[in-house]
Amino acid sequence: MLKNRITCAALLLGLLVPCLSAEFNPAGWQTNRNFPLLGSPEAIKGGELRSTWTDFPPTLRAMGPNNNSAAGRDLQGMVYETLLGLNPETLEYMPALADYWKVSPDKRKFYFHINPKARWADGSPVTSADVVATWEFRVRKDIKDPYSLMMWGDSYEKPVAESPDVVSVKTKKLHWRLFYYFGGMAVYPAKELKGLTGEKYLEDYNWKLFMGSGPYELKTGDIKKGSSITLTRRPDYWGVNERGNIGLNNFDKLIWLVVMDEELAFEKFKKGELDYYYVNKSQRWLEESDFDKVRKGWILKRKIFTKAPQGFSGLAFNMRKPPFDDRNVRKAFAYLYNRDKLIDKLFFNEYGFIDSYYPGSDWANPDNPKIRYNPRMAKSLLARAGWKTRNKDGWLEKDGKIFEITLEYGDPGSTRINKVVQEDLAKAGIKMNLKLMDRNTLLKKVGERNFTVYSAAWGALLFPNPVSSWGGELADKLDNNNLPGFRNAEVDALCKEYDLAFDIKDQRRIIRKIDGIIFRAHPYALGWSASFSRILYVNRFGHPEKYFSKIGDYRNIISMWWADPAKEKALAEAARTGASLPAGEIEQRPWN
Repeated sequence: MLKNRITCAALLLGLLVPCLSAEFNPAGWQTNRNFPLLGSPEAIKGGELRSTWTDFPPTLRAMGPNNNSAAGRDLQGMVYETLLGLNPETLEYMPALADYWKVSPDKRKFYFHINPKARWADGSPVTSADVVATWEFRVRKDIKDPYSLMMWGDSYEKPVAESPDVVSVKTKKLHWRLFYYFGGMAVYPAKELKGLTGEKYLEDYNWKLFMGSGPYELKTGDIKKGSSITLTRRPDYWGVNERGNIGLNNFDKLIWLVVMDEELAFEKFKKGELDYYYVNKSQRWLEESDFDKVRKGWILKRKIFTKAPQGFSGLAFNMRKPPFDDRNVRKAFAYLYNRDKLIDKLFFNEYGFIDSYYPGSDWANPDNPKIRYNPRMAKSLLARAGWKTRNKDGWLEKDGKIFEITLEYGDPGSTRINKVVQEDLAKAGIKMNLKLMDRNTLLKKVGERNFTVYSAAWGALLFPNPVSSWGGELADKLDNNNLPGFRNAEVDALCKEYDLAFDIKDQRRIIRKIDGIIFRAHPYALGWSASFSRILYVNRFGHPEKYFSKIGDYRNIISMWWADPAKEKALAEAARTGASLPAGEIEQRPWN
């Protein structure tokens, strides 16, 4: 036991102040207790939420090969906690595991005081030793995660447990985001990390999680391989009444069902086997989302705009080998990627062109050229690369070989898009074979850099971290975000300059310059994006007035919404009588 760890005399006097360690003096420390609530105080605990994944995650591990899946991040975000949070409305730090923090005058040393109430799922206290053990594990070479090693090992010295409640960490360099990153590091229990080798971790933790301190837990038997995963809300969660959690984490059960076919997922939703459906297909949104239950208001239809950072997508070229080791070829493909036709014919002009690696934000370089479908320009570029003549079958030929590549992809719904691309490339004399394959097998191949061209989509960070995707140090390493193998000395230098820029104007100037350099190298043929979430959901849920957070999207449903008994009763009565319910406005712009 930690003797005299908690002093709660203030609570005996009826004062609403946090319990503090007997030795801790908060003078000179920072905290934040007046930030806007993330959830709604009207939220009700209970019920369940049934969501869907298009594939089973390749692993549940947070580190190591194949860990970079949205599904894995969804799970981990509900089980593990960080030292600090960031309020999405004000962008101010909020308490999480740590209730107080401070930064040294030279901005090179950070201190965090862990909330004495913080507990792991087994009831034991979260301590500074857990933070130290987490960092030590993240920098292990044998977990085979080069970016984790670079990020945590190259940036920080080993943290120090100043006391059971206080942890400090020194940085190895001046860097304006290092406080943000360390405060946002998910913390794992030292008792499980102790003696765990990287080899054992990679072997044993594919399908289980470390014990967490967060609001949900993964129980034994709640993983059905290839079929579903369920998280259960912890009734004894230590932070349930903390301000940052008010109105959040409401469902007793979070159930993710694996439905690999998008058509089948839509049918399951209409039959009532899923609680909401994210509409990724514009044609479905415009032509197939007005069925009887929607017209009656039993299912609600919403297109919700937020200020969420937009990621980028497109065709990633493996620049390490022919034919995409030639910039002319990459640029030619960008001109042959017929986004004009796709956006118009397949996407019903719901989306916009991506012309930056930081689209829809102030980080984007406004001077990037607008690359649009132009087969004449592509032909000239291909000729410069030596692809000048066509054989009798119409394929471009060089050194006795035709221009032939294979696009491997894991989503059956992408076939219609890929066929359009295939047809336009064929007109230019390029033979692109399409191969639909298991998504996890494909991710493994891509992680090992065993691909030629790959259709990728990335989420976006609130504050760009260009080195994680474009750092030259990662170009020839496996299992990281630098898929194309991009390497540029000027970008590497600018990344270092960016890390030292504490002024937002300087940060923006540098990122725009980086964006321009990357854009002109054409490591991707960029795709399309949108600033909204289109969802259909059963009319039985309560939600905050603005649906999602200011920088959120439909994924906020799992943490911010709740099962509303009154709405469930009204829906059941409407279903019994055939009556309609109020449907409300489809388009919502709550953060304008």
